[in-house]
Amino acid sequence: MEIAIILNSGVPVTREITADKVICTDGGLLLSPVRPDYLVGDLDSLASPPEDIPLLRHDSHKNFTDGESAVRFAAELGADLVTLYGVTGGRCDHFLGNLATMALAMELGMKVRSLNTDAEIYGVSAELCPDFRIPLTVGETFSLIPHGGEATVTRARGVEYPLEELTLTPTDTRGVSNRAVAEEVSFTVTKGMVFFIRDIYFR
Repeated sequence: MEIAIILNSGVPVTREITADKVICTDGGLLLSPVRPDYLVGDLDSLASPPEDIPLLRHDSHKNFTDGESAVRFAAELGADLVTLYGVTGGRCDHFLGNLATMALAMELGMKVRSLNTDAEIYGVSAELCPDFRIPLTVGETFSLIPHGGEATVTRARGVEYPLEELTLTPTDTRGVSNRAVAEEVSFTVTKGMVFFIRDIYFR
């Protein structure tokens, strides 16, 4: 089951949402093009939530974000894929926190992706979903960013710069700005976790 999570990035969601269920986090309700099945948050940016939408409410003095709470709730609902909207487009600290939330989704056993107006981000984990493939336009730029430590990538196809038994670390930039040389890019992660990022503006 796919569950969509609409984060409160301040940017209206313009992408089509086709998930089985939709969770809005707090003010994300005001940005969503569809009516959600659930609302999660401390209501610090949504003064009057609709009474007919089930609400998982938290105290504002909590030590986790509404996005983290929504991902954990999605796991409880039985999601095997979480699609987040609004990971980018807001505050820089929220963006970094949202990447951590995407990593949490994988740790909880769910595949995860983020579809935004400016970028698409896919989580690829050696333990959960090591083999990744995606159709791209020849010449399109993409990046592989390790998360949480070192990550090893191998068996890449359709890429300009080789990814064969390549270990990416949190302190190097070797995975930034690779380029598709075929209409499909594929690779395998044998260790750790990476984010595959394609920038929509520069396709």
